[in-house]
Amino acid sequence: MSIKRSIWIVFFSGLSQLCDAACLNPVQLETLQKNELNYMLSRIPPAFAHAVNDQQVTLKITEQQADPCTAALVVNVPEAHLKEAQAVLEADPAKNIMLAAQGYAISTTTSLEANFKVVPASLEIPSAETLQTAALGQLRASVELMYSLITQVRANLPDNAQNVTPWGTAYQQTNTKRCSEKYMLSSGQDIAGACACQADTLAKHVSERQMEYIDYVRSNPYAVATGSSQYFARLESETLLACGLKAKK
Repeated sequence: MSIKRSIWIVFFSGLSQLCDAACLNPVQLETLQKNELNYMLSRIPPAFAHAVNDQQVTLKITEQQADPCTAALVVNVPEAHLKEAQAVLEADPAKNIMLAAQGYAISTTTSLEANFKVVPASLEIPSAETLQTAALGQLRASVELMYSLITQVRANLPDNAQNVTPWGTAYQQTNTKRCSEKYMLSSGQDIAGACACQADTLAKHVSERQMEYIDYVRSNPYAVATGSSQYFARLESETLLACGLKAKK
């Protein structure tokens, strides 16, 4: 073999290695990380979003150097959240058995890890990687189960609860819109005023975050059976009566 040919072989071999090493560049990894976080925020109940906002949960994606085009996801969660979710299952052994039979389980460590293949050109994650039998699918399911349980238990409002933190403007607007769609006047002539009365009264007892937990539980048929709050139901009924509202037929 000539020296010139040997040089070209070495050159192209080195170029190939560089291409492999740069399969996922920093911008792509950052995009993958944002995409994964947005996916989880859109799928997992509100306790997860609150934990992310409070910087209690972190998510990081890097590339596996030994396996190009393979991403490594690490999600770190607080020990306290693991214990909070586990306590829910321990209080309901039947549910624990049912979930385990379906392949759901809460992580036993605060650092959840999963490696998965990525299509570099589109950053698409192959469907095989998101199955619950795959590492990424298992991680997603574990985090979702954990924060579903936490959301459900936090939806239980203690008797005579008090709140001193005003609701944010965005949530007030959301609540007013939902109120006007769900209720009608039983007395008086101003639906906007009646809905404002309802919001002001509830806000004296329930924080905005607590309301998000309750809203989730009410929108999720399965969660209703496990995270209902008798005190909130009574409080809401009394509030509707006091503010001149009743449910639409």
